[in-house]
Amino acid sequence: MTKYRLFYLLPFLLVSFSNLVAQDSFRSWSIGLNSSSILYSKKDGSAVGGRYIAIIPGVSLSKYIGNKMTVSFGLSKSIRDSQKYVTGDANLNYELLNPDYKLRIYVLGGMSIVNLLETGITLNLGGGGTLWITDRFGLNGQLMYKLNASGGDFQRSHIFGTAGIVYSLHLGGSNSRIWERNH
Repeated sequence: MTKYRLFYLLPFLLVSFSNLVAQDSFRSWSIGLNSSSILYSKKDGSAVGGRYIAIIPGVSLSKYIGNKMTVSFGLSKSIRDSQKYVTGDANLNYELLNPDYKLRIYVLGGMSIVNLLETGITLNLGGGGTLWITDRFGLNGQLMYKLNASGGDFQRSHIFGTAGIVYSLHLGGSNSRIWERNH
């Protein structure tokens, strides 16, 4: 039961922390819909019931907190797969490249709570990028290695890749006031 409390408490704490940073027009919330693919090694695949798991849909929520960093949360669940995979992710992304706010390439680190045959915690390392097509819509892809941190017999380390669409909410004052505009 304490594992589920941690699952709900961690995102709340990270969102609370991210609100301490001052906002401007470039620091906004975004939501996303994605599909995911999971790959286990041959050895670990036989232990968990298969090497590949496909997930549609996954949802994500991200907040740019400044200094090239973004806090992101994701929730994914396999549907119509013999392997019942559920994951809740919390990651901190650091932007390596961001020319004109159109292409954001980042590395990430974080943790996940994964439930396949048993509930376990993984440490996440990876990278990805978002290509903003318009001011509101973008394409996102990322690849993570989820390292088994709980030491359970049934939860194994694996590769977790996602591809999806993101939508920027532009919360926090993206419209300038009339006296701030250049005339």
